[in-house]
Amino acid sequence: MILLLYMAALRNRRLSLLGMFACLLVEIVLLNLLIAFNGAASNPFSAVLLIPLIMACVWLPHAGAVAIVGLSIAAQWTQWQFTHMDTNHALLAHAQGMLVSFTITSVLIMTVVFYLRHRLAQQEEKLHALREKQLRNEQLLAIGTAAAQLTHELATPTQAAQWLLEEGVEKTQPTPAWLSDLSAQLSHITHKLTQWRQVTDDVRHQRTVAVNARELASEIQHLMQLVRPEVAINWHIEAQLDTLKVNADRTLLPALSNVIVNACDAQKRVNDEPVSVSCSHKNNTVFIEIRNAGHTENLEQLGQRLLPSSKGHGAGAIISNATLEKFGGTLRWEHVNHEVITWITLPSSS
Repeated sequence: MILLLYMAALRNRRLSLLGMFACLLVEIVLLNLLIAFNGAASNPFSAVLLIPLIMACVWLPHAGAVAIVGLSIAAQWTQWQFTHMDTNHALLAHAQGMLVSFTITSVLIMTVVFYLRHRLAQQEEKLHALREKQLRNEQLLAIGTAAAQLTHELATPTQAAQWLLEEGVEKTQPTPAWLSDLSAQLSHITHKLTQWRQVTDDVRHQRTVAVNARELASEIQHLMQLVRPEVAINWHIEAQLDTLKVNADRTLLPALSNVIVNACDAQKRVNDEPVSVSCSHKNNTVFIEIRNAGHTENLEQLGQRLLPSSKGHGAGAIISNATLEKFGGTLRWEHVNHEVITWITLPSSS
C-alpha cells in the first residue's frame, strides 16, 4: 500500500527498482509489527502480507522478488515467538497451520507469477519478431514493386531500340563491328528482362522445382566467374551433393550469388586474398560457408532490416534472407578473428 500511495503521488514519474524494494521492505516490516502485537501468527488478517509479496513478484527482478518473499516468510515465522505459550493446544496448532499455509501460498504465488512473466516475455519476443518480419516484408514489397515497375517501363524502349538496331543492321552493309556488339548487348538485356518476368511469374504462382545441389553449386560458381571475375574464390564442393536435391524456384540462385558477391566486395576493400566458399551436407541439409576478410557492423541485424551506411543499405541481404527463409533455409553472419563468416543452410531431400 505504501508503494501504491508513493507511485500515485509521483504520478507519471517512474520509481526506481531500489525505491520499490525499499517501499515493499518497509511495508512488510510495519505490517508484521502490527500483526505481531495483535494476535501474531493467529491473526486472520495476516493474509494482507500477500499483497506486497505479489507486487514484488510482478514489478521487481527475480532476485529482488525472491528476497522480498524470503523476508516476508521469515518475518511471519518470527511471529511464532509472540504466540503466548499458555495458549491452548488448538490455537497453537491453528497458528502453526497459518504459518505453513502462508509459506506454501507465498512460494506458489511467486512460482506462478514468475511463470506468467516468462510466458509474457516470450510472447513479447514473438510479437517483436513478427513486427520486424512485417517491416521487412513491407520493405521487400516496396523493392519488388519498384523493380517490377522498372522492368515494365524498360520493356518498351528496349524493344524499340532492338527494332532500330535490326533496321540499322539491314541498311548498313557491311555491318560495323560496334553495331554488332551493341546488338549483342541489347539482346542480352532483353534476355535478362525475360528472365525477370519468368522469376516474377514463378513467385506469383509459387512454382518450385527440385534442383540438384551439385548443379546448383556449379551454377553459382559459373555465375561468380561472370559477375566478379577479378576476385579469386577458393571453392570446396563435396561430390556427395550429387545425391541431394533442393526444392526452390528461380529466385534461389540470385539470392545465393548476391551473398557471395557481397563477400567479394567486402574482401576487395581489405586485400586481394581469395574468398573461401565451401559447400557440404549433413543430415539432409546443405551447408554453404563463406569466409572473407573485413568487419561488418550490426551483423545480428544484417538481413533483418535496412541499415543505412556508406556502403549501402543492406537491401540485398534482406532479399536473400527472405528468399532463403521461404525455402526453409537460414542465413546468418558471424565475425571471428578479423573474418566475416556467412552460414547458409538449405533443407534437401535425397
